[in-house]
Amino acid sequence: GRVGLIGKSYDGSTPWQAATFGNPHLATIVPMSGLIGVHDLMWRNGSMEARGMIMHNGVYGSFGIDGDSEDSHTLCEGYLEGYANGPAAYLSGGMVTYGGNDYWTERSFLDRALQNYKGSIYIIQGMQDWNVDPHMAFPVHQQVHDAGIEVKTLAGQWAHDYPDRVSGHSSQGSGRGAEAYPYTLRWDWADEMLVWFDWYLRDEGIAPMLGVEMQDNRGGWRFESTWPAEDTQYVEVSGSDLGPTGASITGTNSITMSYGPFENDTWIAGMPTFHIPITPHTTNGAHGFLEMTDENGMHLGHAVMDFRFHDGGRDGVEALQPFAAVTGKMEFFAMDVFIEAGESITITMTQTGEDYVPSPASVGWYTINWDGALLTLPLVERTCDELFRAPMQEYGGETGRIC
Repeated sequence: GRVGLIGKSYDGSTPWQAATFGNPHLATIVPMSGLIGVHDLMWRNGSMEARGMIMHNGVYGSFGIDGDSEDSHTLCEGYLEGYANGPAAYLSGGMVTYGGNDYWTERSFLDRALQNYKGSIYIIQGMQDWNVDPHMAFPVHQQVHDAGIEVKTLAGQWAHDYPDRVSGHSSQGSGRGAEAYPYTLRWDWADEMLVWFDWYLRDEGIAPMLGVEMQDNRGGWRFESTWPAEDTQYVEVSGSDLGPTGASITGTNSITMSYGPFENDTWIAGMPTFHIPITPHTTNGAHGFLEMTDENGMHLGHAVMDFRFHDGGRDGVEALQPFAAVTGKMEFFAMDVFIEAGESITITMTQTGEDYVPSPASVGWYTINWDGALLTLPLVERTCDELFRAPMQEYGGETGRIC
């Protein structure tokens, strides 16, 4: 027979992990804010979230221990290994593969799933998820498609939640989904699941339309065959043309810069990149955080990097050499934001932000060569006719929203 697996958050790692084995009976998986890897959950370009050192064992591992003396049999080898691998990953920023250690690599699922899995995937992701960030869905969607796997993604401006939960969606703050509510609520998602499972498990019904249902930060829904869209225009801007207010970063200062105004209604839809040449001036590395806001200060997106991982991803060096320049290829987390004609954006650079904690090996001060820096914005233009109305939502009249 055929089997489907569905799960949310940490339980959403189970479908991905099952897919790594290539079992022919696993016909479809539905990860909802699902983990493509445990290290990926809490590290980004070498930068660790505050929970990183203790989350895996201090939270999840403790579920099996309640103080009963008979609980000792639940202490597996991997659980004990985690207490060393968490701090080691914090200090190094990487996967701690020294001496054949595979603690983090065996808990990384995406690469093996792409290689071995033969079923379909329906990804559900909150674009404002503070827990399982949207890099678990993008560029994963395109990677899955390129591997020849049938894939669909539903991505709305909710946080770590289900697509139809009023209590979670209604509590989001400005710049974190509030502007899109109540159109974040997808009352039809359970029906979508029924259609999906009927087709892939029972060969019944109609074939689902593959692609991406994406919601922008103002609440508009549209369908794209992939995301970023195929007609995305990648606009490059020199860092020096953004008018940066400084050229060095310490632990206490910030640099602001701006771009705009935009001539037309525009969507920044994708993963903007900012390649920034920096020169460390100490022996303890460098760390950077970028926040993009609108001209009123509303959060649009952010990027983070331990510059030991200046090429991006998981592969870095143990230490940066003082006075040796590197180019940090910073990439923003996936974002889909609407910019009205006449509006501008602001980018603020600091040493860190959100809840990222720089390693002691990456807290040094550094200078920036803005003439060599390059911001790339993925832009698309859409009309109201290219948006669709979410089912069972009111449009027009007093709502002020027609599409």
